[in-house]
Amino acid sequence: MRLHRKSAPLRVLCYAVNGLGLGHITRLVSIARELRRLAWLLDLPVEIAFLTTSEGDSIATLHDFPAFKIPSRAVATSAGFEAGRYRKLAKQWIWNAVGLFTPDLFLVDTFPAGVFEELLDVLDFGQKNVFVYRAVRPGQAKSPLFQSALRAYDLILKPGESGETGNNSPVPSEIEHRVVPTGTILIRSRSEMLARTDAREALGLPETGDAVYVSVGGGGDKEAEAQYRMLTGLATYFWEAHLVFGAGALYLGREWHAPNVTWTRRPLMASCFRAFDAAVTAGGYNTVAELLHAGVPCVFLPQPRSHDDQGARVSLCVERGAGVLPQTNSVDAIAAALSELLEPAKRASASGSAGSLVPVNHASLAAEESMALLVDRESLERASDLRDTFVEDGGHVPDGWKEVDFMRALGILSAQLLIDDTDSDDAPLDALRATRAACEASNQKGKSPRETIAELRQRIVGL
Repeated sequence: MRLHRKSAPLRVLCYAVNGLGLGHITRLVSIARELRRLAWLLDLPVEIAFLTTSEGDSIATLHDFPAFKIPSRAVATSAGFEAGRYRKLAKQWIWNAVGLFTPDLFLVDTFPAGVFEELLDVLDFGQKNVFVYRAVRPGQAKSPLFQSALRAYDLILKPGESGETGNNSPVPSEIEHRVVPTGTILIRSRSEMLARTDAREALGLPETGDAVYVSVGGGGDKEAEAQYRMLTGLATYFWEAHLVFGAGALYLGREWHAPNVTWTRRPLMASCFRAFDAAVTAGGYNTVAELLHAGVPCVFLPQPRSHDDQGARVSLCVERGAGVLPQTNSVDAIAAALSELLEPAKRASASGSAGSLVPVNHASLAAEESMALLVDRESLERASDLRDTFVEDGGHVPDGWKEVDFMRALGILSAQLLIDDTDSDDAPLDALRATRAACEASNQKGKSPRETIAELRQRIVGL
């Protein structure tokens, strides 16, 4: 594997608009995590930042990505800003931010031209542009502006859903060769999720008994408060179960409490989803995919969206046995559907179906295809193999080491094994073991990770 040291860092800028949920920024964080891992394994200096109008930008900060924030259009409108003035301010701010950051790679999700055409002036600044093209309603996707904006992208990633690879959203025929279909993109893989017992402990839930997750999405809907108030009524139907209401980062409404109801605003619920036996959830891309990936069967409450067809998503999940759709959206009907889903035989069957619908997290594939615009494929494949081996091995790093330092050391030692002509099918695992041994030896000698990495780099230079 060829290392790619250079003085200037690889700069990646992710652009996420605000929505009623957190799907746009969550998908980009998912990809950015894997881009950063690849850069570490290639021993590339890297800067990844977010440029966003999302009011849920804390998800980027949680993963150590700086977020350059401008108020969303919704907040500006509430504050009395005239629409034309906001557009002028936002467009100029975005134009300047992209120009100053000078990204090598510019990632955009769902809206290729932006929400108010703010990206049309920055897509030709010389960087490589990547568009994450989640399935969009045909009326929106076929608009002339949407289709025209797609031509500015060097790579178009089409994430699929519910076991499907890619989606059928249209692109101009002359750029079809730029399209790469992927499976579902998630912020956490199963191997990164907490085990059931640990997840329940983290959420303060009893070790035994049924636990149900309740969510109406990211919380930006005007109806979210009324929906949560209605769903709190489930507590009287399932008094022996514990209900956890996951208020999204955009929810600003009231909380209704009961002895068996807990509210949480954890920004990364996906890591705890194995705690639950079932869920009552809206039909958004991320939450549905994360719950299915964790094997949690769902009572679905699809919501209307201008771009996202939640009804189609939910229908497919129900058809394949991963959950149920209540006859109406009344608390009685939802309680009846949840009671059906919590029956042991039904629960076991639906859980298995859920897990089989989203078996793999394809965030790493999306990152590899994006990085391939800048780095040779052979090096990327080796870095990807190292990353997979690290995750499958549990993703643990030695005491005193951070993931960034360990992965850089792993990439360097893997390159050394290749130079030493000891490459084999077991090379990633051999490199992982050698790296753990080198870290432990470094700790025993009282050396810092930085000193150890510098020595490893010097050894490669000598070879």
